[in-house]
Amino acid sequence: MKTFFTSASLKIATLIVSACLHSVCSAQVQESSPDIPAIAAADQAFYTALSGRSVQAMTSVWADKPYAVNIGPKSKVMDVGWSSIRGYWERSFDFFSQISVTKSDTKIQTDGKLAWVVGIEHAVLQPSAGGEPLKFDTFSTHIFEKDNGRWLLLSHHAQMIPR
Repeated sequence: MKTFFTSASLKIATLIVSACLHSVCSAQVQESSPDIPAIAAADQAFYTALSGRSVQAMTSVWADKPYAVNIGPKSKVMDVGWSSIRGYWERSFDFFSQISVTKSDTKIQTDGKLAWVVGIEHAVLQPSAGGEPLKFDTFSTHIFEKDNGRWLLLSHHAQMIPR
């Protein structure tokens, strides 16, 4: 199942991202917040779920919000909303028999309500059909939202780094 945007849904997504950025830009940014360890743990939970190929673990990492967005390194469309994002991970976990993704050069910032984590992902993916594993690096951006004391993933964007 492919995800396609209508003009109206693209406008809504743009408004949501703009509102989040406005909130982030107008708030006091903290690089040494007491929330940083919890944000780092939430970020690591994403990579644990990804490398474990676990949709169940992904469910506990992601915010079940209609404005959550996933853009994978080879995505041709944005997956918006948890249902679409879940489908993306189900297809990915079926396509690859092994996934190993680690992160380096991580930077975390927060305003206490939203957090953003940037870094470089190092991926090794083994296709289920066999053959050579795919190895590549991406720039990644995660946006988390604090919801009832938990940091939940709102946005994952991975962009391939050219070799």
